[in-house]
Amino acid sequence: MSTYSVRRGDTLSALAKKFHTSVESLAKTNHIKNPNQIAVGQKLTVPGGSSSKPGHSTADGFDSKPSTSKPSTSASGGTTHGPVRDDDGRKFPVSADGTPMYRQGDSQWGGRTLGRHYSISAAGCAMTSTAMAMSKISGKVINPGELDAYLDKHGGYSGDGLIWGQAAKMAGLGASKPGWSLNTINKQIDAGRPVVIGVDYKAGSGGGNNGTDHWVAITHRKGNTYYANDPATGKEVALKLQGNRLVGGPKNYKSTGELVVFSGGKANPGTAPTGGTGGKDPVVSKPPTASGGSVKGMSLPSGDLEKGASGNGVKQLQAALVKLGHMTQAEMNTGPGTFGPKTEAALKEFQAAHGVPNTGYYGPKTRAAFEKLGAKVGGSTGPGPVTGPSEPGTKGGVSLAQLKKIMPNLSQAKAEQYLPHLNKAMAEAGINTPKRQAAFLAQLAHESGEFRYMEELASGAAYEGRKDLGNTHPGDGVRYKGRGPIQLTGRANYRAAGKALGIDLENNPKRAADPDVGFRTAAWFWNSRNLNSYADSGNFREITRRINGGYNGLASREAYYKRALSVLG
Repeated sequence: MSTYSVRRGDTLSALAKKFHTSVESLAKTNHIKNPNQIAVGQKLTVPGGSSSKPGHSTADGFDSKPSTSKPSTSASGGTTHGPVRDDDGRKFPVSADGTPMYRQGDSQWGGRTLGRHYSISAAGCAMTSTAMAMSKISGKVINPGELDAYLDKHGGYSGDGLIWGQAAKMAGLGASKPGWSLNTINKQIDAGRPVVIGVDYKAGSGGGNNGTDHWVAITHRKGNTYYANDPATGKEVALKLQGNRLVGGPKNYKSTGELVVFSGGKANPGTAPTGGTGGKDPVVSKPPTASGGSVKGMSLPSGDLEKGASGNGVKQLQAALVKLGHMTQAEMNTGPGTFGPKTEAALKEFQAAHGVPNTGYYGPKTRAAFEKLGAKVGGSTGPGPVTGPSEPGTKGGVSLAQLKKIMPNLSQAKAEQYLPHLNKAMAEAGINTPKRQAAFLAQLAHESGEFRYMEELASGAAYEGRKDLGNTHPGDGVRYKGRGPIQLTGRANYRAAGKALGIDLENNPKRAADPDVGFRTAAWFWNSRNLNSYADSGNFREITRRINGGYNGLASREAYYKRALSVLG
């Protein structure tokens, strides 16, 4: 048997693979009760005693081999600097410019889970390249295992994708995606600041985002030759300038236009990092922000947005993220106005950089962060984020006869009183096609008893103390009970709706029950949940869930919906 000292990033499962044994055997031999808990510096007795050095098959199609700490000849023709050491004393070779060379399939961290599904060995090229670049720029030796542990702890993944800004925080840096520019790359690497770029090498695969199926760290250049640390092999490779692209390497890499740069730090050309993080997360009071432009004066939607949303509000959000450097124009161009994975990842980066929980959900806290930067929330978007097509029918609304057919129990007097306000609100919110109007009217008919109840019959006491509704003050439950045809409820919703509509509903909550305001709050709520898009696709069940939080009264709602569709054609 032999002994082993646990290093940062180690897991019992990874060590079991390394030493040709099992987790159960390691745990039993070392009297470990919880296999998920081992400590840095802990001495383990290893059954069998010898370390294995297998190759690792990675998602990038390479056979990764164990790293060596011996100085080697670099792709740029010279001998690399001497090795650097991490916190555990392990040595790593560096490239000609002094950037550590890590291999994603290294046995120390290759078995760690990256995000939700894949291992670092299989899909950790972006994260490993980032660890190399950050180490050089910050002067701290940060290996991929340490970075992964930090990202797990601080919400650094969006699914399996890396949130660059959150990763950069470990070294007290900022990160941004400024768009492809050789001038930017040259300025960065000439100043001793490696950059991370996406490359494509799988013929016909199309790669991932913008064709990217691998990431490398560009460290320095000589003439038209650029040198990169490749996480697939843990070695330095040469890429030639061809037009506006960098091409070369063992798999004929071709740059895809994705570029990540880092701000902050004190990098110097030709110097290697000298120390680790001391085994602790760095304390960064104000990390550098993404090196993008200003969003001062830009309009952003006042309603909430999340993955799956679409429309002008999403497009406004994407434009702001591009301006700030969290998203490239090329990424936005793959789905302008569509809230997909790229938009979610970019929003999480923005949130992480501005002290907002990086959930990828565009809500009140995120809007407040944009407002601090000078953006105008609700600037020109009306009551919600969706702008619809041209208005069909009678001035974009419904007729008195149509309304009465949809809601047969509605009195003639109330129908005549409410119809102008209803049609004005629908036109304002882009609820202007038969599908949208049918879904909207069906939900209002159920919620308000065919406009019989513009204020909730119950006292509202049941909502007292509901922090999810923003009811944080005594009496908020009663004060902000359900009002209007869609039963707007809770201080937070009253505040948000009032801000969007230019009405102080927080201090005048009963105004939400008046028809001139109530129908507008219903339309605002509708668009704040992006319900026009679900109406367009006929997904009435999802509309119900987003309004109700479940499916209460679904049969009644669907009956109104079926009737409205038949009336409106």
